[in-house]
Amino acid sequence: MLRTLIVSTSFAIMALSAQASPEAEALIAGTASQISTTQTGVSPLTEAIDVQAIARFTLGKHSRRLSEDEQVRFTTAFEKFLIGTFEDQKNRMKNATVEVIGSVDRSDRDSVVETRVTQKGEDPMTVRWRVIERNGAWRVVDVEVLGLWLAIEQRAQIAAILDKPRATIDDAIAALDS
Repeated sequence: MLRTLIVSTSFAIMALSAQASPEAEALIAGTASQISTTQTGVSPLTEAIDVQAIARFTLGKHSRRLSEDEQVRFTTAFEKFLIGTFEDQKNRMKNATVEVIGSVDRSDRDSVVETRVTQKGEDPMTVRWRVIERNGAWRVVDVEVLGLWLAIEQRAQIAAILDKPRATIDDAIAALDS
Protein backbone atom coordinates (compact mmCIF):
# COMPACT_ATOMS: atom_id res chain seq x y z
CA MET A 1 0.00 0.00 0.00
CA LEU A 2 2.79 2.42 0.81
CA ARG A 3 4.33 1.80 -2.60
CA THR A 4 1.05 2.84 -4.25
CA LEU A 5 1.03 6.04 -2.25
CA ILE A 6 4.58 6.88 -3.16
CA VAL A 7 3.89 6.14 -6.82
CA SER A 8 1.11 8.68 -6.63
CA THR A 9 3.57 11.12 -5.09
CA SER A 10 5.75 10.61 -8.14
CA PHE A 11 2.82 11.77 -10.26
CA ALA A 12 2.81 14.87 -8.11
CA ILE A 13 6.30 15.87 -9.09
CA MET A 14 5.33 15.91 -12.75
CA ALA A 15 2.34 18.15 -12.16
CA LEU A 16 3.82 20.57 -9.70
CA SER A 17 2.89 24.15 -10.31
CA ALA A 18 2.14 26.84 -7.75
CA GLN A 19 0.87 30.35 -7.66
CA ALA A 20 1.68 30.76 -3.99
CA SER A 21 4.78 32.82 -4.68
CA PRO A 22 7.15 33.45 -7.58
CA GLU A 23 9.84 31.40 -5.78
CA ALA A 24 7.55 28.39 -5.29
CA GLU A 25 6.34 28.64 -8.87
CA ALA A 26 9.90 28.76 -10.23
CA LEU A 27 11.07 25.80 -8.14
CA ILE A 28 8.15 23.62 -9.07
CA ALA A 29 8.06 24.55 -12.75
CA GLY A 30 11.78 23.87 -13.02
CA THR A 31 11.48 20.53 -11.26
CA ALA A 32 8.61 19.36 -13.46
CA SER A 33 10.53 20.41 -16.56
CA GLN A 34 13.69 18.57 -15.52
CA ILE A 35 11.84 15.39 -14.66
CA SER A 36 9.68 15.32 -17.78
CA THR A 37 12.34 16.14 -20.38
CA THR A 38 15.74 14.88 -19.21
CA GLN A 39 17.56 12.09 -17.43
CA THR A 40 18.56 14.22 -14.44
CA GLY A 41 18.31 11.50 -11.83
CA VAL A 42 16.57 12.02 -8.52
CA SER A 43 17.92 15.41 -7.48
CA PRO A 44 14.87 17.35 -8.77
CA LEU A 45 12.68 15.03 -6.72
CA THR A 46 14.64 15.35 -3.50
CA GLU A 47 14.92 19.11 -3.91
CA ALA A 48 11.18 19.64 -4.48
CA ILE A 49 9.86 17.45 -1.67
CA ASP A 50 10.55 18.02 2.02
CA VAL A 51 11.33 14.36 2.71
CA GLN A 52 12.38 15.01 6.31
CA ALA A 53 9.15 16.85 7.15
CA ILE A 54 6.99 14.18 5.51
CA ALA A 55 8.89 11.36 7.24
CA ARG A 56 8.51 13.12 10.61
CA PHE A 57 4.79 13.67 9.95
CA THR A 58 4.42 10.04 8.87
CA LEU A 59 5.85 8.86 12.20
CA GLY A 60 3.27 10.99 14.02
CA LYS A 61 3.07 10.42 17.77
CA HIS A 62 5.67 7.68 17.48
CA SER A 63 8.41 10.16 16.62
CA ARG A 64 8.48 11.30 20.28
CA ARG A 65 9.47 7.85 21.51
CA LEU A 66 12.16 7.26 18.92
CA SER A 67 15.80 8.08 19.39
CA GLU A 68 17.44 10.52 17.00
CA ASP A 69 19.24 7.58 15.37
CA GLU A 70 15.95 5.72 14.81
CA GLN A 71 14.38 8.83 13.27
CA VAL A 72 17.36 9.23 10.94
CA ARG A 73 17.18 5.56 9.93
CA PHE A 74 13.45 5.87 9.19
CA THR A 75 13.94 9.08 7.20
CA THR A 76 16.75 7.48 5.20
CA ALA A 77 14.61 4.41 4.46
CA PHE A 78 11.65 6.65 3.57
CA GLU A 79 13.77 8.67 1.13
CA LYS A 80 15.23 5.51 -0.42
CA PHE A 81 11.73 4.11 -0.83
CA LEU A 82 10.48 7.33 -2.41
CA ILE A 83 13.40 7.52 -4.82
CA GLY A 84 13.12 3.86 -5.79
CA THR A 85 9.45 4.17 -6.53
CA PHE A 86 10.00 7.37 -8.49
CA GLU A 87 12.67 5.69 -10.61
CA ASP A 88 10.26 2.81 -11.31
CA GLN A 89 7.62 5.24 -12.61
CA LYS A 90 9.77 7.98 -14.18
CA ASN A 91 9.47 6.91 -17.81
CA ARG A 92 5.69 6.65 -17.54
CA MET A 93 5.51 10.30 -16.48
CA LYS A 94 7.89 11.73 -19.07
CA ASN A 95 5.25 13.12 -21.43
CA ALA A 96 2.52 14.12 -18.99
CA THR A 97 0.97 17.55 -19.45
CA VAL A 98 -0.07 19.75 -16.57
CA GLU A 99 -2.66 22.48 -16.27
CA VAL A 100 -2.93 24.64 -13.17
CA ILE A 101 -6.58 25.04 -12.24
CA GLY A 102 -6.05 27.35 -9.26
CA SER A 103 -4.75 27.61 -5.75
CA VAL A 104 -5.91 28.44 -2.27
CA ASP A 105 -3.50 30.22 0.03
CA ARG A 106 -3.94 28.88 3.55
CA SER A 107 -1.43 31.49 4.76
CA ASP A 108 1.50 33.46 3.35
CA ARG A 109 3.65 30.31 3.53
CA ASP A 110 1.10 27.52 2.97
CA SER A 111 -0.84 26.90 -0.25
CA VAL A 112 -2.84 24.14 -1.88
CA VAL A 113 -2.45 24.11 -5.65
CA GLU A 114 -4.90 22.24 -7.85
CA THR A 115 -3.70 20.82 -11.15
CA ARG A 116 -4.98 18.61 -13.93
CA VAL A 117 -2.47 15.98 -15.08
CA THR A 118 -2.99 14.32 -18.44
CA GLN A 119 -0.99 11.38 -19.70
CA LYS A 120 -1.26 10.28 -23.32
CA GLY A 121 -4.14 7.86 -23.76
CA GLU A 122 -5.53 8.34 -20.23
CA ASP A 123 -8.27 10.45 -18.70
CA PRO A 124 -7.12 13.65 -16.96
CA MET A 125 -6.58 13.41 -13.21
CA THR A 126 -7.03 16.19 -10.66
CA VAL A 127 -4.10 16.40 -8.27
CA ARG A 128 -3.76 18.83 -5.37
CA TRP A 129 -0.40 19.73 -3.80
CA ARG A 130 0.27 21.23 -0.41
CA VAL A 131 3.28 23.51 -0.72
CA ILE A 132 4.87 25.12 2.35
CA GLU A 133 7.65 27.70 2.62
CA ARG A 134 10.12 27.07 5.43
CA ASN A 135 13.41 28.87 5.92
CA GLY A 136 13.01 30.68 2.62
CA ALA A 137 12.41 27.57 0.51
CA TRP A 138 9.13 26.25 -0.93
CA ARG A 139 8.73 22.48 -0.69
CA VAL A 140 5.95 19.97 -1.35
CA VAL A 141 4.72 18.31 1.86
CA ASP A 142 1.63 16.43 0.67
CA VAL A 143 -0.31 15.50 -2.43
CA GLU A 144 -3.95 14.51 -2.90
CA VAL A 145 -4.79 11.97 -5.58
CA LEU A 146 -8.20 10.34 -5.96
CA GLY A 147 -9.43 12.00 -2.76
CA LEU A 148 -6.60 10.72 -0.55
CA TRP A 149 -3.96 12.97 0.99
CA LEU A 150 -0.96 10.69 0.71
CA ALA A 151 1.08 11.85 3.72
CA ILE A 152 -2.00 11.43 5.91
CA GLU A 153 -2.58 7.93 4.50
CA GLN A 154 1.08 7.00 5.00
CA ARG A 155 0.87 8.22 8.58
CA ALA A 156 -2.13 5.95 9.22
CA GLN A 157 -0.33 2.95 7.74
CA ILE A 158 2.87 3.51 9.73
CA ALA A 159 0.80 4.06 12.89
CA ALA A 160 -0.97 0.74 12.28
CA ILE A 161 2.43 -0.96 12.24
CA LEU A 162 3.93 0.89 15.22
CA ASP A 163 0.77 0.62 17.36
CA LYS A 164 1.16 -3.16 17.52
CA PRO A 165 2.60 -4.57 20.74
CA ARG A 166 6.41 -4.86 20.64
CA ALA A 167 6.59 -3.15 17.24
CA THR A 168 9.84 -1.35 16.51
CA ILE A 169 11.03 1.18 13.99
CA ASP A 170 12.61 -1.75 12.16
CA ASP A 171 9.08 -3.05 11.45
CA ALA A 172 8.14 0.28 9.85
CA ILE A 173 11.39 0.36 7.88
CA ALA A 174 10.76 -3.20 6.70
CA ALA A 175 7.34 -2.10 5.39
CA LEU A 176 9.07 0.58 3.33
CA ASP A 177 11.54 -1.97 1.98
CA SER A 178 8.84 -4.42 0.86
